[in-house]
Amino acid sequence: MAEIKDATYKRRYRMRAVGEGGLNIVVSIPRVVIEREAEKHELTITEFLQRFKAVAQYDNFDGIRYTFEEIPG
Repeated sequence: MAEIKDATYKRRYRMRAVGEGGLNIVVSIPRVVIEREAEKHELTITEFLQRFKAVAQYDNFDGIRYTFEEIPG
């Protein structure tokens, strides 16, 4: 996995529990991140949201890392 560099964009977001018994915790992804990713792929935001999914990566490092993968098909 690539080394995670210090962020130049930092903003704090509240977390909220959703689902039966608070099974999932939801945090928003800043729109500017999605805009940048859509632009990289020469897509509109709507097209990007339809063609890609967010992937959470976590293991033996502090925090969580999100990447985007194209949905097959």
